[in-house]
Amino acid sequence: MNKSFSFIRRLFSSKFFLIILSFLISIVIWISINLGDYAETSYVVGNIPITINLPAEAKQQGLEVFNGDGLKGSVTVKGNRSLIGSLTSDDIQIVPEQTDSLTSAGSYTLSLVAKKTGRSTSYTIESVSPSTVYIKLDRNRKITKEVEERINYKIPQGYYGTVLLNQDEISISGPETEIKQIDKVVIEGTVAEEITSSVKNKYTVKLLDSFGEELTNTDSFKISPSTITATISVLQMKEVEVKASAEGGPVGVDLSKYYKVSPDTVYIAGESELVKEITQIKTEPLNFSTLKNRKYNIIKNLEIPSKCIDINSVKSVNVILDLSSMKKKNFTITNFDVTGLEDSYTGRVTTSSIDISVYGSEYNLDLLTGDKISAEVNIEKSDISEGAKEMPVTIKLLNTRGCWIYGNYKVVVDISKR
Repeated sequence: MNKSFSFIRRLFSSKFFLIILSFLISIVIWISINLGDYAETSYVVGNIPITINLPAEAKQQGLEVFNGDGLKGSVTVKGNRSLIGSLTSDDIQIVPEQTDSLTSAGSYTLSLVAKKTGRSTSYTIESVSPSTVYIKLDRNRKITKEVEERINYKIPQGYYGTVLLNQDEISISGPETEIKQIDKVVIEGTVAEEITSSVKNKYTVKLLDSFGEELTNTDSFKISPSTITATISVLQMKEVEVKASAEGGPVGVDLSKYYKVSPDTVYIAGESELVKEITQIKTEPLNFSTLKNRKYNIIKNLEIPSKCIDINSVKSVNVILDLSSMKKKNFTITNFDVTGLEDSYTGRVTTSSIDISVYGSEYNLDLLTGDKISAEVNIEKSDISEGAKEMPVTIKLLNTRGCWIYGNYKVVVDISKR
């Protein structure tokens, strides 16, 4: 008896024996847990998409779920440890318990359940998290809105600032009920320091309702683009004189004595180096071939220099032209020159004569004689073909001042090969 007790004491005093014994006990416990009454355990399968299939009636009405993207949940299952440990989000589906009530636009809270979709079904579904989901059901609507800029900035006196946007309008799509709340689209910001050169910044688009309040619950909206680049362009400003220009007007005459322009000055803006060279702005030309000896009130557009801005958007001016002091004199033209023909062709004006009207001061008209008037028909290459055709004739006054040709004239030219 003493020997047996001594043996056991020595055995338990051995570290090697104790290691072997611990290993054997662990194996026994593991087998008991996995093959005995304790083999079943709980396990959470996460990252499972929540699938919402609408009934046919809702689809026929064009209804959609607007916050369904990205909805995910988890399911707690119970079963054999070795089995449930291999389950993934592909083996289980989370769906609403019922969808029959989803037949009109609105907000709904749906109870969720889980369904087994994988090959393995030897486990029990214990719970779903979340147990409910909130959805928005509505028709999809897309609108386009102009962007209104509300950017505050300071510039020195004598400068002109304007804000240019890289996108003048944006598109917004989302639930029809919420889209109807949008009244304006704006970008807002402040440039703290005074600026004398261009500044560029990005601004986030804001949606405002009819009360001017920002709509903050915009998760269901798709906004494109959601940011706008605004460039504050700062230019030098200058007031310049407006001058009327003429086409076919009397040579050697200061027309400014015969007209007034209203307004007679405009403000323009541009880069400093460009603006300092500009002393006046001209109108579109007055066509003197349409003017007689009377008073005219003519609206003409301004010819704003390239890369400059008409600050006040004048665009056009009123030219008051008084030619009532001028006289009229008629001439008969019988000699015509034909130019522009190739050497293999010849051209002959068959019109014997044309009567023309000339206006000017009485003194200059008295000096004008028929030998100081030329008539030329210039035939373009595209017009060269055999036969008689009516063509415009250019009338010129030679070495004559203070007079102009009124009207447009044509003659018949007979073209033939040499």
